[in-house]
Formats: sequence, C-alpha cells, structure tokens
Amino acid sequence: MASFIRCVSFFVSAALLSACARWTPPTIAPVAAGACRPATLRWFAPDDARERTRLDSWCAGVGDVVMQPPANVSQAQSIGIEDITFVSWNVHVGNADIKGFVKDLRQGLHTDGRKVGQYVLMLQEAVRTEGVPALAAGASGAGRIGARASAESIDIVQIARELGLSLIYVPSMRNGNSAEQPPEDRGSAILSTLALSNPIAVELPGERQRRVVIIARAGSLSVGAVHLDALGSWQRRLRLFWTPWLRDIQIRSVEPLLPEGPLVIGADLNTWHGRDELAVRVLDRITRDTPVSIRRQGLGLRVLDYLFFRAGEGRRAHYRQLENRYGSDHRPLVGWIE
Repeated sequence: MASFIRCVSFFVSAALLSACARWTPPTIAPVAAGACRPATLRWFAPDDARERTRLDSWCAGVGDVVMQPPANVSQAQSIGIEDITFVSWNVHVGNADIKGFVKDLRQGLHTDGRKVGQYVLMLQEAVRTEGVPALAAGASGAGRIGARASAESIDIVQIARELGLSLIYVPSMRNGNSAEQPPEDRGSAILSTLALSNPIAVELPGERQRRVVIIARAGSLSVGAVHLDALGSWQRRLRLFWTPWLRDIQIRSVEPLLPEGPLVIGADLNTWHGRDELAVRVLDRITRDTPVSIRRQGLGLRVLDYLFFRAGEGRRAHYRQLENRYGSDHRPLVGWIE
C-alpha cells in the first residue's frame, strides 16, 4: 500500500508541477525554400538547430507540395463570407468518403436543406499516393496506418481534381517507415470552390512527428488547417502530463503568423481535455469577437475537433458535428457565418 501511495503521489506531483508552468514557444522564423520546401509557399519553422534537424529528416521523406486551381474559378469579389460553408474534418488517413460527403453537402443534407454552392474543406490526415519519392537514407517516416482497398480512391490530389476544387496539400510525414512499403505521405489539405492564394506553411515545434499548419487566402477571408500532436515523447517527458502544454506551445508558435481580418480555422487539436486545454483558449481568444453556436453529438467529454471563426462585429457563426462519419474515425464539422 505504501508503494502504491508513493506512486500516486509521484504522478500527482508531476501533474501539479506541469500545471504551474507556462512554457515559452520557440522563435518561429522563415525557412529558405529547398528540395522538400518549394518556393510556391512561404515557409516558417522553429529557429532552433535541433528542431530544424528533426524537421529536415521528416521533410526528406515526403513528396512535393501540391497546389492546383479550381476547374471553374469563382468570382471572389461577389461572394461574401455568408455565402461560404466551412468544413473541418480529420479524414482518417484517407479512409473517409470525401466525394460522398461533398455530394450530400452540396445537396443541403447538412445545412437544413440549404443547397451549398461555395465551400472550403480544411482536412487533416489527407493522403497522397502518387509522386512520393522512394525512402532515402536519413529520411524519417511514420509507422504506416490506414490499410485501404484502392489507393486511387483516397489520393487527395485525385479527389480534388475529380471534384474540380482548388487544392493546397502540404504533406507532414511519410505514411510508412520502410522502403518495402508503397510510397505514400499524409498531411493537411485545403480544398475549395474558391481560388486559394498567398499560402504559408508553418512547421510546428514538437518531439515526435512533423506537423505543418497551412494558411491561405480564399476569397475575402483567410482559412487555416491545423493538426496538433496527440502525444509527446516517452523518452523526454511523461507525455500524459506534458502533451497539453506541448499543444499550447504549438498553437502559440502559429499565433504571430495568423493574418489580420476575417479568418476561419479548422482544427484537430487532439485535446483530450476538450475546451479546457490551453491551446483551445488561445484560439478562443484570437476569435473572441465572433460568438459561435455549437451543436455536437453525444456528451462531448473528449473533444478533439473544432472550427474557429473571426468574422467581425455583428456576425455570428454556427457549426455542427455530424452523426455520419463517412468512413472516418472523426465526425465532420460543418459551419457557416451569418
């Protein structure tokens, strides 16, 4: 019993010590374009030699960034933010039926019968199966997850092309750490009926995998796709207690680079403790001028996914979590501004 009490006391003490600390995020600085960082985007990363070495290794394992225009360019000047529907969704390493979801979205199934013309999808865990190089010596890759019947059916570039959407896809990591596995990478993507412009990529500080935030212009506002770490490193810290503060550091690293004006962020924050976590509080503060009505499925005790809106005074935002997962392990979030 005494040893059990000592063990519990140790973990409680560790938690309390973590709770008393507010870690300082590293300086984020521009990164020169290179082999895995094309000049079509502006790149930012921690200004720390050890972090840059870690990120370079992961970057060497992925293919190029993909940017493609929509099949039909919308006249952005005539489209207000009230005319756009916003979606945030972790598509479960490409397992989600994105095309089926978009079909239902356009028909008004998720907007109380209102048919959707203009929309922005901010996706996490998108997958690309073509154009990924062989695993080179010194390059890092994540353990392969997400077995699928057809690679063609989940390639985010192919999906965007078939839907006629504008696309920015920035791979964060290689999906597979063995040269014997088919070349594949995964990361975040923004797909839109509106032309996407002025993209930036922010490589986050971390301890395990590489995470990249995408921010771009879509018509009269900016949009961002964010995916934070679920866990820290076993070797460096007790990740159960440390990881919420790691996520706080990651979000505060991005904060100075968020553009002024109207902004919508779709995020899988991996917040085990929901809206009480510091990372959520940071984004709530940034978007506090726009009240948001939220409708979630179930009790929502472990909230991971969010939409954040900064739309200006006199506007209100709404989003709902769908019951249908469309093949993912996360439910899509569908939102709008009025």
